[in-house]
Amino acid sequence: MQNFIPPFANTSESDILKGVNYASGGAGIRNETGSHEGGSISLGSQLANHRAIVSEITTKLGSPDLAQEYLEKCLYYVNIGSNDYMANYFLPQFYPTSSMYTVEQFTEVLIEDLSLHFQALHELGARKYASAGLGLIGCTLGIVASYGTNESCVEEQNTAAYHFNNELKALVDKFNNGFSADSKFIFLDVQALAIYLSDQNGFKFPESPCCEPGLTGECIPDEKPCYNRNDYVFWDAFHTTEKWNLLNALTNYNSTSTSDFTYPMDIKHLVHYEIKMELDLTHDSTSQLTATE
Repeated sequence: MQNFIPPFANTSESDILKGVNYASGGAGIRNETGSHEGGSISLGSQLANHRAIVSEITTKLGSPDLAQEYLEKCLYYVNIGSNDYMANYFLPQFYPTSSMYTVEQFTEVLIEDLSLHFQALHELGARKYASAGLGLIGCTLGIVASYGTNESCVEEQNTAAYHFNNELKALVDKFNNGFSADSKFIFLDVQALAIYLSDQNGFKFPESPCCEPGLTGECIPDEKPCYNRNDYVFWDAFHTTEKWNLLNALTNYNSTSTSDFTYPMDIKHLVHYEIKMELDLTHDSTSQLTATE
């Protein structure tokens, strides 16, 4: 059995020095995102949970200096934002955001909030950030079904994700230029990678779920899923299969031959990147997020 990074809620028997997962299904950058389907842990609350872990690490290692030395070597993987569109902006029956902002304005609000969270993470000791862009959210089976379209994708949602990705990549440049001496950010172009993987890997059923989705879009309990799951892109109406996720992970980790998907380097090079410690202690630096959905 693989040793997965433990979720924050279940770290009591785990070695937190090997990593912690703060992800929460349905969560977003904005606090209200996904609330119509029940409780989730927003990015801000995930950051608060990380503060608690940093405090535990400090106690475990014996001093703030040792904790800082440890945290500077850690990889912070941030993957969030899809739900802010799919389960917030494009659901006007539950949320007012689409009447308050244009898509471009809403994207700017999200990026500004994300920037503040990155800065808070930096203050907590984070130095190596892998920030994933949004994928082809308009091609998600549940989204396509909700629009009742005969098309295979909803372009307005894909366009929103494209705007978000452009702004996120610009934010990565901003932080790398502003804090190049003491931290490193990379951008993972999930949307471009999704197009590449769809063309290159011959999934037999790119537009069908492996299981029968229920009203929430997740698998109906106790129903048998497909037997040939490696032929599918989607597990249910919203989540991709293990094969798809593995292809994404491997490419993002080592994209030497396909460098268009990681900027300005892949995760492998980020992990081994030597942080220069000529810190300007009078400068208020940036922050970051950890694993989130």
